[in-house]
Amino acid sequence: MAGPLDGTVALVTGASSGIGEATALALAEHGATVAIAARRRGRLEDLARRIEAADATALVLEADVTDQTQAERAVNQTAAELGRLDILVNNAGMMLLGPAVDADASEWWRMLDINVNALLTGGFTAAPDGGASARGAPSPTSSPPLMTAPATSPTWSTSAPWPAGPCAAGAPSTT
Repeated sequence: MAGPLDGTVALVTGASSGIGEATALALAEHGATVAIAARRRGRLEDLARRIEAADATALVLEADVTDQTQAERAVNQTAAELGRLDILVNNAGMMLLGPAVDADASEWWRMLDINVNALLTGGFTAAPDGGASARGAPSPTSSPPLMTAPATSPTWSTSAPWPAGPCAAGAPSTT
């Protein structure tokens, strides 16, 4: 599908639902080739069919980004199979609801793993030079407020060919 992102390759984590799914569709609609990663393979395959029905290309990557090996594999497999990686949308995330005093501590550690550690692993793997080679404006997804970080910051998660593109807004999806 022709668009302003023709020739770019994007990887979206947390793509099996919510904002990750919508972001993957929007990137494809704008011409990007999209790698979609999440734990729920069936949902990813459904999304890939929708992307491909719109004359775009999708690569399904079943991955739990809290596992460093799987997160690194998703980034590296995207670059290997699609020839490059221009946009990384570290969207996978979760939020615990309810009083902290009643929560299981293991769930809080899992939330930190996905919301912090997975973000850092994806970013560092995609830009091992600390983001110095990033194109455009880094625009990490965050839950509120929208955060922006310089390319030299370990929290950056994507580089878009326009300032603060469509992948820059929203809260992480629960995948």
